[in-house]
Amino acid sequence: MRRPAFKRLLPGGEPQRKAGRGQAGSPLISRLVARACHALSAVRRAARWACLGGVLLAGMLQAAQAQTGSAQTGSAQMGSAAASPPTVARRPVVAVVLGGGGARGAAHVGVLRVLERAGVPIDIITGTSAGAIVGGLYAAGQTPDQIEDTLRTIDWDATLTDRPPRSRRVQNSRSDERVMISREVAGVSELEVRAPSALVQGQQFDFILRNLTLPVQRITDFDRLRVRFRAVATDAATGDPVVLGGGDLARVIRASMSVPAVFAGVDINGRLLIDGAVSNNLPISVAIEMGADIVIAVDISTPLRPREQLGSLLAMMDQMTGFLTARNTADQISRLRAVDLLLRPQVDGLSTSDFSQAHEAVELGERAASQSIRRLEEIALLARANSAPQPVVAGVTAGAAQVLPVIGFVRFENPSSLRDEVLRAKLGDLLGRPLDLDALKLGLDRIYATEAFESVRYRLDEEGERTGLVVSVTPRSWGRDALNFGLRMAAERRRGAEFDFGVAYEARAINELNGKWRTELQLGQSTLVATEIYQPLDPAEYWFVNARIGASDTLRKRYINNQPVSEYGITRKGVQAAFGANVDRYGDVRVGIRRSFGNTRLALGESDPYPRYQFDEASVFASTEFENLDSIRFPRSGARLLLISSHSLPRLGASADYRQFEARATAARSWSAHTLIGQANVGLTTRGSSPLEAQFSMGGLFTMPGYNLDSLIGQQLVHSSLTYMYSFGRVALLPVYLGASWHAGNVRDERSAIQGSRLLQGRAVFAGTDTLIGPIYLGLGASPGAGSAVYLNLGQSAF
Repeated sequence: MRRPAFKRLLPGGEPQRKAGRGQAGSPLISRLVARACHALSAVRRAARWACLGGVLLAGMLQAAQAQTGSAQTGSAQMGSAAASPPTVARRPVVAVVLGGGGARGAAHVGVLRVLERAGVPIDIITGTSAGAIVGGLYAAGQTPDQIEDTLRTIDWDATLTDRPPRSRRVQNSRSDERVMISREVAGVSELEVRAPSALVQGQQFDFILRNLTLPVQRITDFDRLRVRFRAVATDAATGDPVVLGGGDLARVIRASMSVPAVFAGVDINGRLLIDGAVSNNLPISVAIEMGADIVIAVDISTPLRPREQLGSLLAMMDQMTGFLTARNTADQISRLRAVDLLLRPQVDGLSTSDFSQAHEAVELGERAASQSIRRLEEIALLARANSAPQPVVAGVTAGAAQVLPVIGFVRFENPSSLRDEVLRAKLGDLLGRPLDLDALKLGLDRIYATEAFESVRYRLDEEGERTGLVVSVTPRSWGRDALNFGLRMAAERRRGAEFDFGVAYEARAINELNGKWRTELQLGQSTLVATEIYQPLDPAEYWFVNARIGASDTLRKRYINNQPVSEYGITRKGVQAAFGANVDRYGDVRVGIRRSFGNTRLALGESDPYPRYQFDEASVFASTEFENLDSIRFPRSGARLLLISSHSLPRLGASADYRQFEARATAARSWSAHTLIGQANVGLTTRGSSPLEAQFSMGGLFTMPGYNLDSLIGQQLVHSSLTYMYSFGRVALLPVYLGASWHAGNVRDERSAIQGSRLLQGRAVFAGTDTLIGPIYLGLGASPGAGSAVYLNLGQSAF
């Protein structure tokens, strides 16, 4: 049975949430009015006014019946202390229904803004996906201005990825990224290779939603929010729509917008929930079932592609998903009555994935609602004509000023093998002070940066009179260990193309102090097999030891006048051990020893000045590296400094006695879409003469354009460059960068030959993009001493 058209105010002041029969005749009047509305739907304006008038008349008749019933009840209970107060006629219940549509959902903010200006009361909000985000925040107390500000200021590129900023990771992890530059592609559990269920687990977005809904965290009944709210998700096991009217608001919103295969689903009450757009993209029926007399629905769904746009696999897959959304949206729209209003902002020109267009989407939403302003004013007028006082639901809303609690305790829900002390050290000291969301974000990122967890979430909890922080970690469902693949290609006009393919297996959290064991295999121009262990010595990961053993075979070309004349190989087998300290998350300091042996050989060519020989290496070294570059592919902010000093010692077994010093510095700074990157590299043999296998090299797109890769070798090196980079935006979902660089430097055996007028100069222009398999650079470089060259590089870091 449908509920009556109006709710009655109970003597205690609470709204009667559930439909009751009320006095005889009132449900009948409501049903007759509703049927009349459907019958008159063909005559639009007349039907609309007739329906609105009918709704008002039904309320007046219901009130008259209620008053008569109250008088009769009062006469029959003359012995009572006081008669019950008469019930008051209720104005029409107005519901706003916000549909799904990805980044287009910002249009909902514009619609809500116009509704407020027109004075339209909003009693109910239902939403799916993007509509659940906007609707949930509005129901929790956020204003349209606040929601728009949130959508515009969020760093969506960072939010829609799981990896925390590089600065949150220890230096050893950042250094590994330079070795295998592709991202993790699979997990490993019990020798079984598994892929995650989605590209994004939602770690960063979860934190944002938690912060935005923190003031209403304790409200688990969505009828007690400022506006009654329902979100719609889909049961991943059955495909059925799931209407969510209570629980954790942040998790409910996340469930509703979990696009399959893009965002991981959310487990709520034992059900795995995904994007509600799959089953009910425009939940009009939900609003009607909640008792809405008037529905204002906002449809921002993506239309199906025409035949000529179905020429690719991705387009066809998108069309198949579109079928589901289009059909359930059409079914919901068919449920609208003549008294209801459907708004369709013209967002067809906006992408569902480009959140940088939020401001434009808001304006389109405002425009669509403004075009129906007379309808909205009619609804507002009807509400004012029967404006009985509305019940106020007590509770804190997200629009109210936040008073953050003092943290009295910190508790971990930690089913992993890591000790709580490890997590506590990474979280930082938050006890005894008001909750600092920035400090909390830093700590949660550090825990997540261990790469042992699928999610790291927080909530506030009570223990007696104390408010505390509960941090919940979930181990990775697709396997604790990781499998990485990397592909490197360097193609140049005179050199041809060279390839390296690599795979790395990383066993993570091998003990309670978060030790890691990494094994690498590489084939191609360079062959490598190596295994390495990194072991923290304390929960704070301040002290650590590092050991590596491996073998490699590398082919190098020898050039004369920038032309290849021969090719030689260097084979090496060896071990390395180091002891070090992490300096917060800025970098580390190490001291260690290396021991290896190998040989050189001529691979191609009949004559070569380099003799074939065997060598032994034994050296001690000290290094320090500090880095906070936001990316090694296309950095836009941050800096890096690497200093290495080594001494080859014959008394330890080395074939040669020499000392070397190396320094590398990089700094990046951006203004809007423009970035300047400065680099300086110095390599010096300060004592003795270094053998071929230990000499410095330069050449290629990133170090001296115009010259071939590593075509310049010697005992002494100096190089500096200045790069301008422009962030062009996204093309086919990939970021595109354009740039130009200027270089000066040289490599020689004598230090005097790398100074002043003897420096080589080069310049280049390039275009690049960042992909799952690594960065791709296409460039044109030139140097007065070498001419010009075209470069295509894949999987190599320029910075």
